[in-house]
Amino acid sequence: MKLIRIHSHTDVGEKVTEFRMEYHPDILDLYEELGIIKIEENTIHYEDLRRLKKMLRLKRSIGVNTIGAAVIVDLLEKMENMQDEIERLRKKVGD
Repeated sequence: MKLIRIHSHTDVGEKVTEFRMEYHPDILDLYEELGIIKIEENTIHYEDLRRLKKMLRLKRSIGVNTIGAAVIVDLLEKMENMQDEIERLRKKVGD
């Protein structure tokens, strides 16, 4: 079985050479087709890699399917954004 090695990038576009992951190409194609990740020249953005790792953890630990894991990760990210916004607004009101 041939695996694809993925090199991730940080938010500022720096290549993280010491962090490499290997996934089966069919899995990566599926995730890219579903819009979960974006792969360009065997490179995945840091945020997509983080999403992928969360999804795989959900699938492995509680047996959620791929679509369910993607929905859960999306909802968790929205909750985190909302919590950040609430905190920002609290600080603004407190000023």
